Amino acid sequence: MTDAQLRAHLADRLGSPVAGLRRAPLPRRSSFAVEVLDVELAGGGRRRMLLKDVASAALASEAAAAKPAFVLDPRRELIVYRDVVGPMEVGVPRLLGGVADPARQSFWLLLELVDGEPLAEMAAGPAWAAAARWLADLHVRAVGAPPAELLRYDASWFRGWLARARALAPPGSLDRVARGHERVLRRLLAWPSAFVHGEFYASNVLVERGTPPRLRVVDWEMAGIGPGLLDLAALTAGAWSGAQRERLALEYHETWSAAGGRASADQLLETLECARLVAALQWIGWSSTWSPPAEHAQDWVAEARRAAERLEL
Repeated sequence: MTDAQLRAHLADRLGSPVAGLRRAPLPRRSSFAVEVLDVELAGGGRRRMLLKDVASAALASEAAAAKPAFVLDPRRELIVYRDVVGPMEVGVPRLLGGVADPARQSFWLLLELVDGEPLAEMAAGPAWAAAARWLADLHVRAVGAPPAELLRYDASWFRGWLARARALAPPGSLDRVARGHERVLRRLLAWPSAFVHGEFYASNVLVERGTPPRLRVVDWEMAGIGPGLLDLAALTAGAWSGAQRERLALEYHETWSAAGGRASADQLLETLECARLVAALQWIGWSSTWSPPAEHAQDWVAEARRAAERLEL
């Protein structure tokens, strides 16, 4: 988007001509082009916000080469902010404006700039427990008629990732997982369906200072409908001990069950293993050319096999 186009849109949204505009790339890593805007208004005052370009052409070169085309829909994140999480009034940045214009291949969002620390950079403690409770609260909220642009985390989705993972993993390494995969799906898909973030990793959760900490969840590109425990599996991924993972899961269960969830903690923990297994398969099958940054690297084949052992497949 040119400066002139951006100035015109900002003037319309903010109700004042723009006297000055500075644009700088967001320091935080992102698949898409994200800029921090420093806007000076002609009537006085300054505003800072984010401009996120979600068109396929705006993908970083590495992400464009690796991200499977079938997961992409440049309309999805704008619709999620505008029609789903915005009306819910959960902890997300406010949507200040946006465009989805397929004819011009123009897709972008204007968002509130959140001054928060990524949860991924924080030690285990209250903020992590708050994230588990925030997630449970999200999963018990009704969405109504889900927008067509949301992903469907269903049996077909999971079977597709198994096929991709087996094609990319070392030969024979996922045979045990494959033999038990339908059992895993039956357990996982019996869990209540919910609106899910799709990539509820700690790097997508910003924590604003305060007591209690205020969470602001970003990057809704993979939002969809499916078993809520997919998000909890993402939150508890990484170098956690079994006891630490269980504590976060029980924080989630306490909030979820208080809101009407009807499964025991033991049932949740078992189904969570199923969610971890399918999440591992998704990352194995993501791309043959992509590898995560060092701080997020994980042996997903080993993780899938460990989950299969814990589930006694």
